[in-house]
Amino acid sequence: MNATSPLYPPALKKGDTIGIIAPSSWHDPSLLSDTKSLFESNGFNVVFHPQTQERYGQFAGTPAQKISALHDYFKAPDINAVISLSGGNGAIHLLDLIDYDLIKKNPKIFMGFSDVTILLNAITAKTELVTFHGPSFARTVKIDKAQQDQMLAVLTGQNGSITINSNLNVTGRLYGGCLSPLQTLIGTPYAPDLNNAILILEDINDHLSRYDRMLGHMKQAGWLKNLSAIILGEFIKSQDSQDRPFGFTVEQIMQNNAPDTPLVTNAPFGHGDNLCTLPIGAEITLKNGILSFKSLA
Repeated sequence: MNATSPLYPPALKKGDTIGIIAPSSWHDPSLLSDTKSLFESNGFNVVFHPQTQERYGQFAGTPAQKISALHDYFKAPDINAVISLSGGNGAIHLLDLIDYDLIKKNPKIFMGFSDVTILLNAITAKTELVTFHGPSFARTVKIDKAQQDQMLAVLTGQNGSITINSNLNVTGRLYGGCLSPLQTLIGTPYAPDLNNAILILEDINDHLSRYDRMLGHMKQAGWLKNLSAIILGEFIKSQDSQDRPFGFTVEQIMQNNAPDTPLVTNAPFGHGDNLCTLPIGAEITLKNGILSFKSLA
């Protein structure tokens, strides 16, 4: 177990302002009026950093532009939470540019998923700040209403649990997210300490054989050795060879690579309609089918 304690950000309150940045690929903010209305109807202000309009190939601006936006909103006293605009690619290039001391001195909600998995886990590993694996701004209106409500309840400190189909009784710090970007942290100084941790994993649109290679890499790096449990979300649109099928499901691939680790499958998070919001770096208990964690204050 980690020797240090999690640093929990303040909960959102009505009237607070949510700042939107784009640390990965670009997405047109003008197409997201429905999402903006959702947050505003729940009592929050929404502002987009000018960086969200930038283009640099597929990226939402250069690494320097992205990191400036991240720092701007973490040090701005009138920004109460930071949510990523979308996922995509490019978050890996920010890791050695982040002022982790600045973030630790100005703790606030930071949320995203997919490619932003990299930043969630790295920021938590370097600062102990609890970050949130939850919908990007662009994804929010694409998930089920129940998941939207759960997200808002978590961010406002009204909820600290979700229901999962499991008979396990385990505790640990929660880490993980999208498998393919998470794997890129192996061997870097930004990797989380997974000793006795609970690891969540999901992904989309990749080959079963590549998932096996990624998880095999994690195994060889020692990431799967001392976990309290692994929770698999949705692996949607998984691909396979028609001529020579790989022969294993994602669940079987996971069991092959971590045969002694308690495993939960089909948890309600991923790139589909289900994307519950979960606190990266928080102390988690999974008991009697309830995954519980400390509510924000």
